Amino acid sequence: MSTGLATGGASARTPLRRARRRTTGMPDGLRGLLLVSPALLFILAVFVLPLVFAVWISLSDWPLLGAHHFTGLANYHRLLHDPLVGHAFLFTAEFAVVITPVLFLVGLGLATLLQHPRRGVGLFRTAIFAPVAIGFASASYLWLALTDPSTGLFDRLLVDVHLTTQAVNWLDRPLLAKLLVVIVTVWKLAGFSMITLMNGLQSIPTEIEEAARVDGTGRLRLLWSIKLPMMRDSIGFTLTFVSIGAFLTFDQFYILTEGGPTNSTITAVYRIYNTAFIQGQLGYASAVSVGFLVLLLLITGAQLFLLRRRYDQ
Repeated sequence: MSTGLATGGASARTPLRRARRRTTGMPDGLRGLLLVSPALLFILAVFVLPLVFAVWISLSDWPLLGAHHFTGLANYHRLLHDPLVGHAFLFTAEFAVVITPVLFLVGLGLATLLQHPRRGVGLFRTAIFAPVAIGFASASYLWLALTDPSTGLFDRLLVDVHLTTQAVNWLDRPLLAKLLVVIVTVWKLAGFSMITLMNGLQSIPTEIEEAARVDGTGRLRLLWSIKLPMMRDSIGFTLTFVSIGAFLTFDQFYILTEGGPTNSTITAVYRIYNTAFIQGQLGYASAVSVGFLVLLLLITGAQLFLLRRRYDQ
């Protein structure tokens, strides 16, 4: 009986499909391709063509003003022996290694504290997430004003509570300058990390948590052994987004530190910008961009592979 019904249903759908095909005059595959063609054209125009053009420029001596000529792999050979680019790549990696776990731990702590609906929780969530809506440039200028040695609120507060005897020039020392950028980045992105991880926590069935508590599982053990493995997708998305953002950071260092003091806070994107628009070497800047893109793809791929392997065990 069921086989006959299934066969009859399939045979009934076949004439309808043929009639639809005769009506539209095109196969289903071609119709689907036409439906997604605007998105494909957008990706081609915004991502693929600029990338191909950047690779082409990287193979030439292409000044900002003036004629250009093909040089082959000369820019990439220079890239491999450029200590300034190597220092920028290394500093960017150090910043990513610091900011990624800090943002993850801060976001996880906030998500754990604010995941359950209670009185006032909505207000705290909004306050923590609000900086995400602010651009990095605006946030950097805001913190630049707050930490100004002469008129900044923070330095005056530090003196009033007797933590320092005089105003602190945050941008005069490399360690304080890096610390300031870390603080600004955490303030700006902690809300995003909190929201993504909170979605993972709230997707865990409450029955599992209640059963674990009945068995006497502590909070830390519950979080480490049960919740985190079940949040693999949220954790992977958060770590990938934060790490890529850390590698691509530019606004904070350009506005707050301007690469100083003593060129100690120049990131990879900052070096690309300086090479292209200050020194006027578009060809070499494109080669640095392509090399940085390859490095970023390798790091992101390795991160996703290790994370998947960690939770598949």
